[in-house]
Amino acid sequence: MALWIKITPMKSECTLNDLVDYLYNETQLLKTVEVQYTIDNNEEVNEIYQEMVAISKALDDSLITPPPFLRESIMNYARISAPF
Repeated sequence: MALWIKITPMKSECTLNDLVDYLYNETQLLKTVEVQYTIDNNEEVNEIYQEMVAISKALDDSLITPPPFLRESIMNYARISAPF
């Protein structure tokens, strides 16, 4: 007795929100697989995703840490204004 399984292709659609969620690792396992499949098989989506990755990296690289005196000023204000 042979067992036949019908294999249906995955849908290759995802939204920009799906790509953002995927970029920041905020998708569930099934959605992660769907988005990765779409990125791998749709050149337009792949280009959009690669641009998003580059923008995200540029934003991460451009973040500047505040100088120590500013952090200390913020902490002092927090101490003074915190309710007891």
